[in-house]
Amino acid sequence: MEQLLQLQRDVLKMIALGSPSSDILDQLCRLSEAMVPNSVASIMLLDEQGLHLEVRAAPSIPAAGVAALNGLQPGPQAGSCGTAVFGRKPVYVTNVYEDARWAGLLDFATQFDLHACWSMPIAIWDNEVVGSFALTSFEKRPPDAFHKRLLDTASYLAGIVIERELQSQQLLSANIAFEHMREGVMVTDANYRIIQVNRAFERITGFSAAEAIGQTPKILQSGRQPREFYRDFFRTLERTGEWRGEIWNRRKNGDIYPQWLSVKSVTDADGRAHTHVAVFADITDTKDSEKKLWQMAHYDALSNLPNRLLLNIRLEHAIARAQRAGSQAAVLFIDLDRFKNINDSLGHQAGDELLQVVAQRLRDAVHSDDTVARLGGDEFVILLEDLKDADALRRVAERINKTLSDPIQLRGKSLVATASIGIGRYPDDARDAESLVQHADAAMYRAKTLGRNRIAYYSPTLTAEIQARLELEHDLRQALKNDEFELHYQPQFSAEDGHLVALEALLRWRHPVHGQVSPDRFIPIAEETGLIREIGCWVTEVACAQTMQWHAIAERPFTLAVNLSPYQLQGDCGVRLMEVLSKTGLPPEWFEFEVTETLLVEDGGLALSQLTQMREECGMKIAMDDFGTGHSSLSQLKLLPIGKLKIDRSFIDDLPNDPNDAAIVRAVILMAHTLGLTVVAEGVASIDQHRFLCDADCDHLQGFLYFQPMPAETITQLLKNGELEIPHTCKTRGQE
Repeated sequence: MEQLLQLQRDVLKMIALGSPSSDILDQLCRLSEAMVPNSVASIMLLDEQGLHLEVRAAPSIPAAGVAALNGLQPGPQAGSCGTAVFGRKPVYVTNVYEDARWAGLLDFATQFDLHACWSMPIAIWDNEVVGSFALTSFEKRPPDAFHKRLLDTASYLAGIVIERELQSQQLLSANIAFEHMREGVMVTDANYRIIQVNRAFERITGFSAAEAIGQTPKILQSGRQPREFYRDFFRTLERTGEWRGEIWNRRKNGDIYPQWLSVKSVTDADGRAHTHVAVFADITDTKDSEKKLWQMAHYDALSNLPNRLLLNIRLEHAIARAQRAGSQAAVLFIDLDRFKNINDSLGHQAGDELLQVVAQRLRDAVHSDDTVARLGGDEFVILLEDLKDADALRRVAERINKTLSDPIQLRGKSLVATASIGIGRYPDDARDAESLVQHADAAMYRAKTLGRNRIAYYSPTLTAEIQARLELEHDLRQALKNDEFELHYQPQFSAEDGHLVALEALLRWRHPVHGQVSPDRFIPIAEETGLIREIGCWVTEVACAQTMQWHAIAERPFTLAVNLSPYQLQGDCGVRLMEVLSKTGLPPEWFEFEVTETLLVEDGGLALSQLTQMREECGMKIAMDDFGTGHSSLSQLKLLPIGKLKIDRSFIDDLPNDPNDAAIVRAVILMAHTLGLTVVAEGVASIDQHRFLCDADCDHLQGFLYFQPMPAETITQLLKNGELEIPHTCKTRGQE
């Protein structure tokens, strides 16, 4: 904008001073060339008959080039200039060697090493096209918005100069230039009284020429700038003869708007300013664009919360402020639990709607001067300042946790979006922004490790734990490729006759350095990273193939039970299961997914719907694992797509001595049988537990009393020997 304003001011000054048209047009070309490096400018005008174009100004083009251009006849394939004049519209040629409009001028282009040419028609006041203004480049390139504006401005100014030639009075041509400018122009006398304005001034400010002339520019002042601003303005103008910059002015209707202003003093022979010429443009659109760009750079588009960049800025400021005041601050790192399952099940649009609801709840849970930011995905961060004590921080965290735990109605479903919250405190846990966020993140992972839907505070030991976790995650990504996984199997027996009824496949990881890694350590990592889907497919395929071999040597077929992670339900789980069953040949009726009680009753019934569909389409069985540890009730069992119920070992451990556990187990078995469900007791470890469960009519039994989880080779040998059954030392109901 400043370059264009300067260009117009210089050309208008030459016009006002009565400079020869040839000098003005040559200067216009030179000024334009200075703004577009590696290019030359030219002005061509129609001859008196209007049949051919002649070069009028081309200060940087050699005489041979001018001679070659003279006489060009306008037409649809007459290069850039001839085509622009013929079509009465701009022509932008990026590569003259590939554009059909330059087909007849390729020798000329080759001779002078021309590659691109942009041309704008020159029109005079009655919109008559009289020639063209062109910028020819020695490199292939398209024009950007600035180049197009430059071409438009230069062609307008060239038109003004040509109009002046066609008029008998120089004042008339100057007036035409004045009135045709898109930018506002205001001329004042030595005492800063307005003596002349153009139409653009009237359009931009709302003041008519009659209302403005005789007044001072004070009628435009917005009051937004202080007195010191105007004092410096006039000092600069008097000292240097010019001023340029951004200013806020007021329209006649009271609207305040941003303006780019360029003021030049016109002096006499003694150097005294007798007039001042101000050229200005309304840059409201530019400022709005800058505001939108700033918003886009600092705010998350989905939630309208501050993003990571703005959070870091505010966090740095908060730490500096807390350091000066000796106060405390805290960062709460919030990650939604099992969001991927909801997102992938209902679709990304529904997931976005859920994130928007969560964002609003977080805003409502804190004060307006606290910062709630979204880092991406389902990760949020809250910055709390001026904390009085640890209790205040704890209360805020608990309020946030409770707020997020309230059910959310989304697309006709009731969802519970619980969250794991990690807390890092300044100055106790970290003294810089980056470390504070990292430590809160580490505490969040601790909350997830402890079972999700809880709050955890940072401690120095977490840093080492996080590093160990990262190393374990790295090794886990290589484990499947390096054949480090193996399956063990734990049998389930009939309490009626002691025969084998099922084998549960259990995943084991033989780490090359750490040895056996507990599933409690690596399964959560596999779920969070998405590796669980590939690992789960491997487990299913290997176990199904192995079971087919066992069926060939067993006296009777038995069920294969495989644990299902909720993260495996994302995507095409049912399709991949059918592919595995088809590939291995295992009949679907002998395959069973074991799912946790929590998976079936949470997530607004999403998993329930998917499992029901998989059971109906695939014909497989579904068992509820760890019954009694979640949130379901016996009355809900009739609504679930299950055929088997596994009583959690926590109810078995104290049998038969604990009367409460005994009553619960008997009630569960009775209700399950009423609903037609098979009951499995897991974790059976003593003869007394075995006898109690047989007396209570439990259907199937599983536990260390009979067999611990065993590798496939051991299972094979036991089957061959006919020894995979309840030992005779444990009497079954039939034996009793």
